[in-house]
Amino acid sequence: MVEPRRAEIVGSGFGGLVAAIALAERGWEVSVHERRNNLTAEGYGIAIQRNMTQIFECFGILEPILAGGAKIDRRDSMDGAGKVVLSRKTERSPYRIDRSHVIARLAERARAAGVEILLESHVANARPDGSITLADGATRRAELVVVADGINSAIRDSLGLLKQRIWQNDGGVRVAIPRLACEIAAADRDGSVMIEAWADRRRVIYCPVNRDEFYVLLSCMVSDAAARETPIDPAVWAGSFPWMRDLFERIHDHADWPNSHWAQFQTVRLKKWSVGRLAVLGDAAHAMPPYLAQGAGHAMMNALSLAVAVEMSPDLSSAFALWERRERPLTEHTQRWTRIYGTTIFLPKALKKFWILVERSVPWIGTQYLKAANHRPTGSAPYR
Repeated sequence: MVEPRRAEIVGSGFGGLVAAIALAERGWEVSVHERRNNLTAEGYGIAIQRNMTQIFECFGILEPILAGGAKIDRRDSMDGAGKVVLSRKTERSPYRIDRSHVIARLAERARAAGVEILLESHVANARPDGSITLADGATRRAELVVVADGINSAIRDSLGLLKQRIWQNDGGVRVAIPRLACEIAAADRDGSVMIEAWADRRRVIYCPVNRDEFYVLLSCMVSDAAARETPIDPAVWAGSFPWMRDLFERIHDHADWPNSHWAQFQTVRLKKWSVGRLAVLGDAAHAMPPYLAQGAGHAMMNALSLAVAVEMSPDLSSAFALWERRERPLTEHTQRWTRIYGTTIFLPKALKKFWILVERSVPWIGTQYLKAANHRPTGSAPYR
């Protein structure tokens, strides 16, 4: 009997868990290392777009994931005075879901596939020879090591793989707050709405992620010291969006501020996504600003594609080359276009309104924005 090949995965986020499931289904013995004592993701929402639904569907967990979210019926782009610049029905990717819910369903699916998930397991070092060293000094060896430990990956940096880190001129804080009974009743009656408002180089997005909670993103320029403060000052944000003062006061009172901090957006590119027996994916390999809501999508697509490449190639070197050749162009396309979308925060008020309308009325621009969302992920057909 042939012994199963071993994989050690660093990080239990979207990319790490999808890689774990996909490898386990292909006969690998898999361990996932999470440095925290739980699998709770950041408390904010994720847009479930078409590429993501195909991955969840092939794992057989699409329905339970969607059941924990909220369906958005309409998206309104608004200005600082509360005037609707553009309103449209949400025909694509209508679901917004709390990230913790998605992570929990992926973890359940991973365990069902035989994956070992180790909490409070801090991987201090990983090497191209397939060995990892834990914080307690223990060493483990594997045929494949997957590094998916986030945007500030110390393992990636220790391997000298970083090619470019582009710091954006803006950043944001993401929080979840309770929905009011009147808001729930209004959504039941008139449909759920996602609001995106722009004013004074500040941006607010909010929408339900389940029946009981709103997800909120507040973004502003790096130079906007008053808006960057956390907990937020409602008066500062109401200066740009007076019609949302009540919302800002609720955010101030109810957000989980000890675990919610303003962060500068950045784009990360590597010289290559692999070295020796080690592959890097997710934000550690290709972080991007959140404007097109595809950071998690690419982490999951690239994780699944990695398992497919490893299965169909004669050796890891060939697998990594195939994987990167197949996935990197689309990933970098999305990084480029999410930065283009984000530049609208810099535009003067009149041009901002005009550009929003242009984006929605020129089909080619929309195609570029949605290229990843509409992509069929490699390996997303049900695996037998």
